[in-house]
Amino acid sequence: MKSTPILILPGTLCTGAMFKQQIAHLSQCCDEIDVVQFSTENTLADMAQKVIQVANDRACAIIGFSMGGIVAMEVARTRPDIIAKLALINSNSHADLPERKVARAAQIARVRNGGLAQLVSETLLPNYLYTANPAHETLITEMALSLGAACFEAQVTAIEDRPDSLSVLQALDTNLLIIGGEDDKVCPASHQQAMYQATPTSQLVLLEQCGHFSPLEQADDVSRLLSQWYNS
Repeated sequence: MKSTPILILPGTLCTGAMFKQQIAHLSQCCDEIDVVQFSTENTLADMAQKVIQVANDRACAIIGFSMGGIVAMEVARTRPDIIAKLALINSNSHADLPERKVARAAQIARVRNGGLAQLVSETLLPNYLYTANPAHETLITEMALSLGAACFEAQVTAIEDRPDSLSVLQALDTNLLIIGGEDDKVCPASHQQAMYQATPTSQLVLLEQCGHFSPLEQADDVSRLLSQWYNS
């Protein structure tokens, strides 16, 4: 088996549960796969530091989904030496948009008043999936409720003042895989294309009939792509 450890960085209100199929697939070629769970960290620097601590000065293959991709780019900014290769799944490299900041503040207030479950069902889920899927919706909801309101506030606070990281990707000398969904409403395909165009040696795959949660909606394709990336 390969000796390069794999670190999986989940997105907002996500756990390793959503990567069950990818982990099973990657376990065939790697015997050390860790999910770096973010919970109370409320700055991007703290999130990146947690990844760095888990890496323990080893060069790792890092997989970042959505917010996890943003954290991975912050790791690349501070400790590029621990990134043996990088896969960004449904993520983006740009600074937070002003309109997103306003929306996040309203969401935090709503969650503080006990509205996390309602936020997930009414606001988040409609933007997450290309096709309604009860099993996927249940998993996303269960992950969110298991992490809770305090985790949500910490995570959205951590990423709202993030810097643009496109130059960080351009400076990163490693195998870069970019995966996106053609119908992603959260991190649109245009964001993936911008990262790809700025990094000529990267690989871009846009999955058809796929929204923001490609590891669930196109699990087979994402697993295959990650295995090819890891073994290349």
